[in-house]
Amino acid sequence: MSIKTKTLFVVAYLLHFLWIILLATVPPVSRDALTHHLAVPKLWVERGGIYEMPEIIFSYYPQFVDLLYTIPLALGNDIAAKYVHFTFALLTALIIVLFVRRRIGPVWGALAGLLFLTIPLIVKLSVTVYVDLGLIFFTTAALFGIVTWLEDTSNTKWLVLAAVCSGLALSTKYSAIISFLVLSLFVPFFFLNGRENKEAEQLNAVKFGVLFVTVSLLVFSPWLIRNYSLTGNPIYPLQQGLFAAQPAATSQADEDLDSESHARQVLAEEMQNAPKPLGPLLIRKLVHEESLPYTLLIPLRLFYEGQDDDPKYFDGRLNLLLLLLPLALLFTARKQNFRHREIAIFAYYALLVVLLTFLTKDMRARWISSIIPPLVVLSTYSLYVINKWLLQRFPVNLAAHPGTVALVFLYLLPNVIYSHGLYKKIDPLPYVTGTVSREEYIQIHRPEYAAIALANEVVPADGKVLGLYLGNRRYYFSADAILLNSVFISIAENADSGEGIAETLTRLGYTHLLIRNDLFDQWVSNADEAIQARVADFAGNRLKLLVIEEGYGLYEVVLPGA
Repeated sequence: MSIKTKTLFVVAYLLHFLWIILLATVPPVSRDALTHHLAVPKLWVERGGIYEMPEIIFSYYPQFVDLLYTIPLALGNDIAAKYVHFTFALLTALIIVLFVRRRIGPVWGALAGLLFLTIPLIVKLSVTVYVDLGLIFFTTAALFGIVTWLEDTSNTKWLVLAAVCSGLALSTKYSAIISFLVLSLFVPFFFLNGRENKEAEQLNAVKFGVLFVTVSLLVFSPWLIRNYSLTGNPIYPLQQGLFAAQPAATSQADEDLDSESHARQVLAEEMQNAPKPLGPLLIRKLVHEESLPYTLLIPLRLFYEGQDDDPKYFDGRLNLLLLLLPLALLFTARKQNFRHREIAIFAYYALLVVLLTFLTKDMRARWISSIIPPLVVLSTYSLYVINKWLLQRFPVNLAAHPGTVALVFLYLLPNVIYSHGLYKKIDPLPYVTGTVSREEYIQIHRPEYAAIALANEVVPADGKVLGLYLGNRRYYFSADAILLNSVFISIAENADSGEGIAETLTRLGYTHLLIRNDLFDQWVSNADEAIQARVADFAGNRLKLLVIEEGYGLYEVVLPGA
């Protein structure tokens, strides 16, 4: 790599790094960060260790990366948790650079890393406290480890390393199960595929497959054991029908329950009575109003229809060339006699992960994010083959043909446009420069924050808040709080009067309610008349309004004579 080229890449990487740091340096306001990725580790830090939180269903998910967030939270810097998440993007870019560099040279390796980091979905995740970048890193390391092992199957350490990374991916997020299943099939299949005497090697294929699965599950096992010991279901809350398990409902009488036990009981009853979830095709038809032919195009639509924060459009954006360049490679690589087996592994991996996810879930871009690194590698290979072909037919005195440079520009342009739009949405400068305070910034993006801040001030140490219709966003509560709509619904259904609702809330320790009023009113209007009358009596005689801010009300529960 020439000095000029090296300088160009160094500048590009540095600018991207600084850009992400700027976008990330604002208080966390994304939904999943506030519901569990920061909320659960915050509670661990406050209570000095991991403990069961039955009212937070997400607390049963694998949480290896979430554990890392306890470090910045313990130091009082939740913004730094975004940098932890971004570090996984940098690590993934690094192994992509090293992988591609070893095969087709340093320039292409450096380009591949940049192609990965600038993808819109990766940019969005890089400035958000989620765990998907950790999942991407571990699944990519597992996939690359298997490919490297297949080059020399006598070097078993690469297979073991791949299995460890697969186990860490499972320990990060349940969606890694699909990647784990695909990789578990790939180990024996591609081992045999590279052997002349396949029958004689079948036992070895099984042995290596069992080794990969065993090591992966051993790494994953602490989370399986935890959930099995708490719920009887090692992958709770998934596969409830298979394991017939849920958080154990208490056998205590209602009057003997505390708020946590009551919440556990209500949640258990809710899950037992929950209707069977709709399949992904029905969701697309009934919720998103899509025709079946249009729905069947989702594996392709992912690459050009994605939009942030819109489930109908997969809640994330990719890049169309991330699909087109690998497709072009499939047609050109055979003619060029270029890395057929490796291309097949990456292509089959991406195809199977997308199809299995499509058939089991209503699609989200983050759920198939592990396909991005192999598709980036295939895209880089495609650019390499195209560049080689162009230089042979249209020679120029340059290492990179202008046609190849144009393709790279077409790839990067929508990424840059997306990043600019994300900057306008996040608007970090007022906060970074001190024009806007932390509280003001959070309030702009989270309208419930003012009511939560007041609750943190007025709720006594022995009091508790019941949050209703807050989307489970609990992170900014410092007051003791349970955010379960079904808790209030159960109390309202079983009480005999408005005063009975107040008495039950008080007995359970709830001193305040924090309510998103429009959604609460919608529930009341759809309830039966008896419940409406009880709730109206309760609200009129046993609730004291403390504040309403942007549609969120904080109320104090008042008992007779108070």
